[in-house]
Amino acid sequence: MNASKIAVRYATALFSLALEKNVLERVYRDMKIISRISSMEEVKEMIGNPVIPLQKRKEIMITLTGDDADAFTVRFIGLMFEQGRGEFLGAAARNVIDLTRRHRGIREVTLTTAVPVGESLRKEMALLMEEKEDGEIEFIEQIDESVIGGFILRVDDAYIDASVRNRLNRFRKEFSLAGYAEE
Repeated sequence: MNASKIAVRYATALFSLALEKNVLERVYRDMKIISRISSMEEVKEMIGNPVIPLQKRKEIMITLTGDDADAFTVRFIGLMFEQGRGEFLGAAARNVIDLTRRHRGIREVTLTTAVPVGESLRKEMALLMEEKEDGEIEFIEQIDESVIGGFILRVDDAYIDASVRNRLNRFRKEFSLAGYAEE
């Protein structure tokens, strides 16, 4: 079976159950944690390592999720590993996050800059996005020194790249096409 279908099926089941049992907010919080830790190379290696017993991998993921994880989240992690689907846990978590955001009308806004932005700019940006878009805004700030200057703004799947890195790359390409490139 296709890996993405597996993750979607598990995610849909958890989302539906969490919604029905009125624990969606806690499960959503837990899935954001699982998504973040599942993207770490060390965790990926641990989850896929057949030398580590299945029970131990499950316990490690439950521990990494935190002491205040919802009971549904803990059971979900257990189910994924017991069914031999532990490697799909991160993808399932991302799918639950997407389903929850769609259900609640949450828009994800990511601002990437070379240096941290001030609190006033962060608030102003969030207010501007809330005025333009209906629903709640989830504001994420990322630091990437390779941006050099300017910013990259991503709203859901659309983005604006107003970074110095992007401008330099465009100049480099234009000079190359015009025959002025270094050889």
